[in-house]
Amino acid sequence: MQTNSSPSRIAALLTVGFLIGVGCTSAVYWWLVAPSGESGNQLADAVDPSSSNEDESSTRVQSSPTATSDALEPSRFAVRSLDEIADMKSATDQQLALRILLSDLDEAQVVALVNESKDVLDVSDRRELQIAMIQRLAQQNPSRALSLSLEMGSDYGLGDFVASVFREWAHSNLDEAVSRARTLDQFKGSAVRAIVAERTDLSEDTILAIARDLGNEQIATSAIVQRKIEEAIDDPKTAWNELAVDLQDDLSNTWTIVRVASAWVEESGLSVLDEVYRSLTNTPTRENVIREVLADVAQTDPEGAFNHALAIEHDRANFTVGRVARIWARSDPRSALTAATEIENTSVRQDITNVVISSWAENDPKAVLDSVNALPADFQELATTTALGTMAGQSPEEAAAIVAAMELGTVKTSSARSVVSTWAYSDHGAALEWILNEPGVEEIRSELLSSIMYELVSVDPELAMSTALEQPIDEDETGFGFFGPSGVGMEYNVISSLAFSDVDKAIELLPQVREGPTKFMSFRTIATSLLRNGEVDRAFDMALQFPESERQKMYQALSSSWAMTDPKGMLESMDRFPSEDIRSRVAALMVTTNQYSKSLSDEELEEARTYLTDEHAEAIEEGDPEVLQSLFQDY
Repeated sequence: MQTNSSPSRIAALLTVGFLIGVGCTSAVYWWLVAPSGESGNQLADAVDPSSSNEDESSTRVQSSPTATSDALEPSRFAVRSLDEIADMKSATDQQLALRILLSDLDEAQVVALVNESKDVLDVSDRRELQIAMIQRLAQQNPSRALSLSLEMGSDYGLGDFVASVFREWAHSNLDEAVSRARTLDQFKGSAVRAIVAERTDLSEDTILAIARDLGNEQIATSAIVQRKIEEAIDDPKTAWNELAVDLQDDLSNTWTIVRVASAWVEESGLSVLDEVYRSLTNTPTRENVIREVLADVAQTDPEGAFNHALAIEHDRANFTVGRVARIWARSDPRSALTAATEIENTSVRQDITNVVISSWAENDPKAVLDSVNALPADFQELATTTALGTMAGQSPEEAAAIVAAMELGTVKTSSARSVVSTWAYSDHGAALEWILNEPGVEEIRSELLSSIMYELVSVDPELAMSTALEQPIDEDETGFGFFGPSGVGMEYNVISSLAFSDVDKAIELLPQVREGPTKFMSFRTIATSLLRNGEVDRAFDMALQFPESERQKMYQALSSSWAMTDPKGMLESMDRFPSEDIRSRVAALMVTTNQYSKSLSDEELEEARTYLTDEHAEAIEEGDPEVLQSLFQDY
C-alpha cells in the first residue's frame, strides 16, 4: 500500500499515530508513518486470499488503546538526534520520539543511527531503542537488518533483535524470510517464533509446514494451541483440560497457561487450584503457574491467596507465599503482618515477617517509623533501616536528620549506611559532606565512608582518593581493622574498586597510596587485574618501579595472584623473576597451590620443582610451618 505524501496526509497520519500510543505493535506504527514495501509471494497458495496486510493493519488500529494526553503534543517529540532522545527521562517518550525520528530516515541513515546508539545511549536505555531501530531497518532491508542484529554484541538478548527482524520480514516477504531463517543456527528458534506469532492469518497446515521446514514443529504446535485457547477462554475449564495442560513442557507457554488458570480461578474460585496443581506434572511450569495465579488473586483476595500459598507442600525458599505477602503488605500491611506472625513454622514465620515489614517500609516508610516500637523486637532494626533507606530516596536530608538524632548502636549504624548509600547514588557530594561534617555520626564516620566509596569512585575517583587519604589508618590491636588487615588505609578501597573497572586510573593513583601494607595490597590487586587481562609485561614493569629493597615483596604479591589465575603461564615465565631465591619462592607457591587446584600436569609440576632450593624443597616435603609461613607471608 502506498502512502499519500501530501503534508495534510502526513499530518493526519501522525495525529492518528499519537492517538494510538506506544502500546500498539510496530507494524501499526510503520503502516501509519512510513511507506510499506511490497509483499513477496508469501506462500500464496496456502493463505486465505481474503486476509491482507491492509485489513490486518486496519483491525489493529481499531483495537488500539488511546494514548495519554501527553502524546497529543507532537512538537514535544519532534527531535532531530539521539542526544535529545537520551535526555528524555521517560522510556515511553524515548520510544515515541525515536519512532518519529526513524520515520524520516532512509536505510543508510538508520544503520548510522544504530552504530551511533552504541556510544550515545545509556546501557539501561539502549536495548529497547535499538530494537526499534532494527525494526525500522527491517521494513527497508530485512536482510541487512538481520546482519546488523547479529553484530549487536554478546549472544545475550540477540534473539530479541532477530525476532524483531522476522516479525517484519514475515509480512513483507514470507518466502524470503523462511529461506533466510533456514540458514540460521543459534537463533533459528527466535525466527520461527516470530514468524509463527506474527502470521496469524496462515492456516494451521501452513504454520506447521513452515515450522517443520525450520526444524521446530513444537513452536507451531504451541502457537496453534494458544490460538485455540484464545477462542475457548470463555470456557476456562474446558480450555484447561483440553488445551492448556498439553503446553506445560515448553516454558515459553507459561503465560498462556497462567491466563487460562487465572480465568478458571476467577470463574470457579481458589479451590480449582488443587486441580491445576495435580494436572501439571512439569515441576518448573507448575511452580511458575501457581505462583503467578496466586499473585493475581492476591490483588483482590490477599488473605485467600496467602492461606493457599501457605498450604503448598514444596514452596522453594518460600518464594510463592513471600510474593503474595509482599502484595498483601502494599494494601493492608497490618493484616499481612498479623498473618505472618501467626505462621506456625518458625523459619517460614521469620522469612515472611521480614518480607511484610520490608514491603511496608518501602511503601509507607513514615508509617513504619511511627509504628516501629509496636513491631516485634527482632524486626525493628530491619523496619527502621528499610524505612529510612526508602525515605532517603525522596528526602535524604530528612532521613539523615533522623539518623543523626538516634542513639549510637547497631540500628543507627545500619540505618545510616542505608541512608548514605541511597543518598550517594543521587547526590554523592551532599552525602559525602554530611558524613564528614555531621557531629551525630562522628563515631561511625569510617563505616559510612566505606559504604559510599564504591559509588564515589565510579563518579569521581580523584575525590574518592583525596577523601580516603584524609582518613587515619586503623591500627587495630586484633590485627584486623574495618577495611581489612590492620594498617591498611581506606585508599586501598579506591584502588581495589578501580583495578577491575579502570586499571589505568588505578595505576595512575597508586603513587598516592601510603607506604606499607596499603601500598603492597594495592599493587597486588592491580597486578591481579593485569595478569587476568594477559598484560604480564606491564605487571612486571610495575614491580620494577618500586625500590629494590621492596621488590621481593612485590614479586611475592605478583606471584600469589598469578599462581591462582594462570599457573601454567607463570611457569613459562620463570625467567622473569630476577633471583634464585625469588624463583624458588614462586615455585614453592605453585607446588603447594597445585595440591588444591590440580592445574599443573605431573610433568609441569616436576619442572616447577627444579626451581626449588634445597631448603624450600625440604620445607615443603616436611611441611615445616615456620619456613612455609616465611615463604608465603605477604608483608
